[in-house]
Amino acid sequence: MLQMKRRSRGFTLIEVLVALAILASLTIAAYQVLNQVQRSNVVSQESEQRLGEIQKALAIMDSDFRQMAARQFRNQGEDPGAQLLWMQDGLLSSESVGILFTRHGWINPQMQFPRGDIIKVGYRLIDERLERVWWRYPDTVAGDDGIVRPLLTQVESISFRLYHNHQWVKQWEDKGVLPEAVSVTIKLKDYGQIERIYLISGSELSLSNASK
Repeated sequence: MLQMKRRSRGFTLIEVLVALAILASLTIAAYQVLNQVQRSNVVSQESEQRLGEIQKALAIMDSDFRQMAARQFRNQGEDPGAQLLWMQDGLLSSESVGILFTRHGWINPQMQFPRGDIIKVGYRLIDERLERVWWRYPDTVAGDDGIVRPLLTQVESISFRLYHNHQWVKQWEDKGVLPEAVSVTIKLKDYGQIERIYLISGSELSLSNASK
């Protein structure tokens, strides 16, 4: 009888405390694993979103630069300039170099809208943000500051080089002609330096384009 009573006493206090300590340790470990998985998932999603942002920005730039048009344009209501491309520090209120040109490719099916297929686009750097500024028409009036589209964040710097007469230059004053190629270098805080080189077709201004 004494042996049966001893066996039915259950767990001792020490045994219960040990079991609770083990359970608590397992719970903490499981929480840490779950938390790490969640953090990894958040980091992965942020990285995926960032890559998507970069790829989208580069795709837009690819479309703009590859369809650069050899056309004079009016800016802020002034007479058409002789230069087909503008590039200088502070252009478009950029905190570094800015660039401005016209491009083909804005589809106007069967000429349904009172415009051509050429628009004016520019790029600038504002508050570590690469912005695309564009106008529906290549010839704009005073006070028309264009439509601003932020493209890329965490941008440390942007620079342009133009290839003309067998050399790369960082200034452009040539009249009636486009460069044969444009190099765009973007330095990002997280992904470092990205460089793209675009070949420009139809780099000289024809008489038909000059009269448009």
